[in-house]
Amino acid sequence: MIKKMKKAFSLLEVIFVLVILGIVASISSQIIVQVYENYIIQKAVYNVSTKTEIAANQIVNRLTYRIPGTTISKDHNAFVAGIPLPTEALHWRKLQDVIAGGNTYTTIEWIGYDNDSFAAEQTPGWSGIADYSSGSTNIGQFLTPGSNLSTTATILTNISKNETGVTQVDLTSTKPAAVIFAQKDNFYNPADNKYNPICMGLIPNGQTADTPAIPSSTDCIFSVTRSGNNILQFTGTSALDPKRISERYKLAWSAYALAPIANSIGLHDLVLYSNYQPWNGDNYLNATQNTILKNISVFKFSENGGTIQFKLCAVEKISTDVNITTCKEKVVIR
Repeated sequence: MIKKMKKAFSLLEVIFVLVILGIVASISSQIIVQVYENYIIQKAVYNVSTKTEIAANQIVNRLTYRIPGTTISKDHNAFVAGIPLPTEALHWRKLQDVIAGGNTYTTIEWIGYDNDSFAAEQTPGWSGIADYSSGSTNIGQFLTPGSNLSTTATILTNISKNETGVTQVDLTSTKPAAVIFAQKDNFYNPADNKYNPICMGLIPNGQTADTPAIPSSTDCIFSVTRSGNNILQFTGTSALDPKRISERYKLAWSAYALAPIANSIGLHDLVLYSNYQPWNGDNYLNATQNTILKNISVFKFSENGGTIQFKLCAVEKISTDVNITTCKEKVVIR
């Protein structure tokens, strides 16, 4: 019986197949590596873009409720160093006077009105209307019709607790909120000062490089307590300060500041300072601090005609030598 011989692959064929398999494996590994690299990059872009967008929206939300005329910028190095007062007064500018793109005035500070209790219920915590015509009021207080000041006091008690759990504002004589009346030219006494940061407690002395010192004051921001559910009563020295009457007001419980603080990797963390009351002689050195965005490379802002524009850039590190940077620009219009 004759057996048939099976034909085997030749050596050339085996080599040819191995070469083809090697080429396919090489291409496949390159594709896998490239897909993985693209995934890592896209994930980093998404992460840093999302975090930057969230932080930028937080800034917009805070600045939307700023009280007109209160927004200023401070010399960053002086701010971070906590220059003792009143020396700090030499290191501030009105926001509209800050040169766009400069590297000195990179800290922004303002007083915001209380939107939390204003919008908490159908009946606002404070109505913004000041009625001096009622017989129940006197020079040391005013009626605010349509208000629910007990709700305001409760909300402020809860949201103004500091890091140790101590309430800073509750509308009592020891922890008052503040009232800023509607802005007008030549509105505020004494000496008919216009509304400005000097007379609301943000600047302990109004001295700049171009002007002489102006004594510290809170002539245009007045501490208030509640009397019943719809009467705000001036307290402390503000009860005696001369003031002109306006039918509109804003209630405030805190000032705010944003500052880029250097971190350990050569970038900055953007820190929000809040829960401090300049009308009581308080300042950002005693404020609550919260980091709203880590590893920022740019934080610049400018103001023109009451409109604030800012740019915020953040960095996401992929490796020691590779970084992803994304930027957001926002405009805050009131």
